[in-house]
Amino acid sequence: MNRRKFLKIAGSAGVILAAGGGAFVATRNPTDAIKPWQNVGSTYSDPMRRALSYAILAPNTIER
Repeated sequence: MNRRKFLKIAGSAGVILAAGGGAFVATRNPTDAIKPWQNVGSTYSDPMRRALSYAILAPNTIER
């Protein structure tokens, strides 16, 4: 196999793999994971409880 044929095959395979990976990522929608953020803060009239509902969903960056 010469270099030109190898580059064509490798390039085509790379394009196909990248397109397949992009399609895989584009079709994923974690609906169960997003549910808590859809109604956050809207169910409480008390500002303290509303702020707490946002704080509960905040990410924790502390590593132990």
